[in-house]
Amino acid sequence: MMRKQDVIASILRERSLNTFEAIQEGDTCLHSTVATLRGLGYVITDRWEDVETRFGRTVRVKRYRLLRGPEARA
Repeated sequence: MMRKQDVIASILRERSLNTFEAIQEGDTCLHSTVATLRGLGYVITDRWEDVETRFGRTVRVKRYRLLRGPEARA
């Protein structure tokens, strides 16, 4: 079974991701997963965006984008 951070890293290689999108992938705490990935050497940027909820309210969430994975270690 793949670890949650491996799944998110794989998705981030293909596209950016925000909290609501991550829930669909099984990650209910994306900022924590991103912190773990950053600790492993991934370079991930983020920016705030406004998203409409299913209840018609607007909330601010971060969108994360992978710039590069961890450097190969000798």
